[in-house]
Amino acid sequence: MKKRKFEYKFYRERHPVLAKIRKGIKYLMLFFLGYVTVHTFLVQTYRIDSITMMPAFKPGDKLIASPLPIGAPIPFTHIRLPGFSQLRRGDVVVLTPPYAEEESLLGRTIRWMAGFFSFQRTWETRKTTDWVRSKVIKRVVGLPGDTIRVRNLELLVKPKGASDYVSEFSLAYTPYTIQRDFSSTEEFPQELYRMESEEIFLHENEYFVVSDHRSVALDSRVWGAIRWEQIRSKVLFVYWPIPSARNRN
Repeated sequence: MKKRKFEYKFYRERHPVLAKIRKGIKYLMLFFLGYVTVHTFLVQTYRIDSITMMPAFKPGDKLIASPLPIGAPIPFTHIRLPGFSQLRRGDVVVLTPPYAEEESLLGRTIRWMAGFFSFQRTWETRKTTDWVRSKVIKRVVGLPGDTIRVRNLELLVKPKGASDYVSEFSLAYTPYTIQRDFSSTEEFPQELYRMESEEIFLHENEYFVVSDHRSVALDSRVWGAIRWEQIRSKVLFVYWPIPSARNRN
């Protein structure tokens, strides 16, 4: 009778279930890194939770934005990749407001993970006094070189080289309307938005951005002009609800 040779294995046999779990985690991490890359440099999805941009954008609207047209910012730096178009009056942008707290690496990672699993990102809660939102949506009205005057809810713009002020609506590349009803609250009294300002000159890389629902939101009328570095991406379109259903509402 032939004796069996003693065999010693220098590795532990993998448990099939654990091997599948490890493989699943590896693919999940790769998908997550891919999501972060796409969301940072190519396409971003957001959900509107406030009324500050009505009537153009309503609570519950889901939209697509992209940093590509204006140049994607490289994370943790002040460097942007080259864009292929300039911002125009009437464009809607996603930006970091002046009051936003500096976001830590851990906080950003958690936000990315939440967006990864929900396929959605959110800003501007229903509470208008939530000061810690890291992103808001606003409409560009003034460009570098413009001079701005605020008159009640409407803005007057004197473009660079012009001698007279004209209505913001006559200069907008993208037509829009504003919400004119007053919803006075303790935080936002009507008097705050029945204001008339002195001339505001926009220097190089400065933009004047406002909300469409101007009686319930803070914007450049209160903050002043924002810097180019604060603009993160350009809003392209609403993808949900679909336009036909959205128009019926």
